[in-house]
Amino acid sequence: MKEFKTEKFKIRLRTAPVKLKAALAALIVLSMGALLALRWVHNGILAETQLKREQAAAMEGANADLQEKIDNIGSVQSIRQIAQDELGLADPDTVLIHPE
Repeated sequence: MKEFKTEKFKIRLRTAPVKLKAALAALIVLSMGALLALRWVHNGILAETQLKREQAAAMEGANADLQEKIDNIGSVQSIRQIAQDELGLADPDTVLIHPE
């Protein structure tokens, strides 16, 4: 036991009981484990957020393409393109030659 004297007080320091030291050590270890677990979760959330941002950017690009198609769907050129590509039709002025 250590003693310190001041002008008005006498301070006695005694060592902590072993159970208290063990409890503090256990709390420190558990706290470190909890911090590591939180860091792991945090990193997972960051990775998932980045993935979602990339998916959102890809969807925005696809939406822009679809909006362009919607805007052009009623035009004569668009109707001709659909008739040629999807229905296999040709312009009436076009002569088709099928080799045999």
